[in-house]
Amino acid sequence: MREICKLAATTLLIAVAACSSNPRKASGEQSISDIYLRKGIEYMNSGMLDVALQDLKHAVELDDNNGDAHDALAVLHQRLNQPGEAEREFQKALSLNKGSSSTANNYGQFLCNQGQYEKAMLQFETVISSKLYPSPWIPLTNAGLCARKSGRRSEAENYLRKALELNSTFPPALLEMANISFESGQFMSARAFVQRYEEVAPADSNIMLLGIQVEQALGNEQGASDYRNKLRAQFPEERAPQSLGH
Repeated sequence: MREICKLAATTLLIAVAACSSNPRKASGEQSISDIYLRKGIEYMNSGMLDVALQDLKHAVELDDNNGDAHDALAVLHQRLNQPGEAEREFQKALSLNKGSSSTANNYGQFLCNQGQYEKAMLQFETVISSKLYPSPWIPLTNAGLCARKSGRRSEAENYLRKALELNSTFPPALLEMANISFESGQFMSARAFVQRYEEVAPADSNIMLLGIQVEQALGNEQGASDYRNKLRAQFPEERAPQSLGH
């Protein structure tokens, strides 16, 4: 089984690059198409999207039945904001990778980004119920993120807590639980999730911005100021919320 996946987290949804679960060759030998697939995914994860596009297109030109290459190409088109091309490649991947949890998970993420929440949730539920996905906290988190995006906060929290039961240090789930706790007015809980996130992942602008808001809500202006200073030092392009006292 090829396992070439990397997680990219955002405040609203996570995108999981194509992770193969469809071993097409019993011998385990890579075809030339597979080599271009691997290169394309590596370039995509490095942010070199133009080079990735060339390699993934070449992978499907060499073997149009390479469902994993179509899956990865669909994810790339999604990142390039080309939904029509992404939909076409996902449909091709789904037809070739029948029963693939990875493809279903990726397609669900795409559908949620397109606002097709019910269809997206069906894809995530298929992955969750299959018990075959090697990292079940990923589709659970995706389902939670999508439920939250569609306004179903309680449902989102249930998915995210299940994800954290399976992987208590999964940063995207911790970040979204912090967001949900903050939105629900549970500021101490939000602080705890922010702190848990900081223990397991490098601080990014999303967690710092949330940290500012949480500490302000708790009346801890010094804590908010500390986050604000870190944000300015590490992410000068981000605009920090001003003090509640200003």
